[in-house]
Amino acid sequence: MNTVLVLSVICSLLVSTGDRDATDDPLAQLKEDARTLSTAYTSPLAQRMLAQVGKLPVPEPKTIHATFRPNRVYTEEELGSMSEEGRAKVRTLEFEPADTYTTFYGTPLVYARVLELAQTRAGISTIDGADILDLGYGQLGQLRLWAQMGADVTGVEVDPILTALYEGSELLGDLDGDPETSGSLRVLECAFPQDEACAKDVGDGYELIVSRNLLKRGYVKPMSVTPGFPEPVGHGMDDDEILGAFYQALSPGGVLIIESLGSAPDPAKPWSDISNPWDREQWEGAGFEVIAHDEEENHFVREQGRALGWGESMNLDEDLFSVYSIYRKPG
Repeated sequence: MNTVLVLSVICSLLVSTGDRDATDDPLAQLKEDARTLSTAYTSPLAQRMLAQVGKLPVPEPKTIHATFRPNRVYTEEELGSMSEEGRAKVRTLEFEPADTYTTFYGTPLVYARVLELAQTRAGISTIDGADILDLGYGQLGQLRLWAQMGADVTGVEVDPILTALYEGSELLGDLDGDPETSGSLRVLECAFPQDEACAKDVGDGYELIVSRNLLKRGYVKPMSVTPGFPEPVGHGMDDDEILGAFYQALSPGGVLIIESLGSAPDPAKPWSDISNPWDREQWEGAGFEVIAHDEEENHFVREQGRALGWGESMNLDEDLFSVYSIYRKPG
């Protein structure tokens, strides 16, 4: 996502609860986003995801003390033992109920685009009973909505702030309290696929693997490593090993969807290149059927951005670009 937009959301999390506008419904903005996007998405699968927003539980607020780049979380006891200089570097993040679902990245409902592509391009008509893996999930919103649709969802991230936010949350686990779904939800903090223990925890047999704003050249094969950023995806592995890990994690007939958004590549910002890190021939060589490879969707995401008000923090026509890729494991 655009760096300016991300920073603006982080700043909003630093505002105390007393400075926020009061509302009778803490999830009102998510519900408004669902109404806004209901005209942007036409597939039944995407519409079902948007319809789940009204069933989202309202989480309790949570306070987390953290530093950024590299991200680290501190307990109250650790803060108490720090020097005044050390405490000055720590930021207090006040996560209100909606923030639990959105974190630093805005509405998770844009993930409905992934389900729309899954249905219209890959022929997936339902996720009820499906195993879904989200690599670099970033926020719980889409994971919870998919679980409410009946999927068994696993989210993987390397950010300890997210781990602290969701640790012990009643939003995770089996959704046994809802008689309308058999879905479940878990999150893991680890590096996939390079971490062997992580790969074991992630497992395989996924009907759908989703990666939004992670499997892009700027994160996998950056021109240079940015201090404070996590190590590149697949660090220490060659291309065949990385693609082989994705292939292994899918069930026969399973689909991998990559969507990346961002500004135009900037040599001063190595992470900004949203293009696919691997060419079509490499994906085919790994055994995948290529349904779409680095297809641009600039017009769609810009119109979506206008509907959601992103134009207030960026020039959408000049600063927002998007591509997606879709691959299937034969079987």
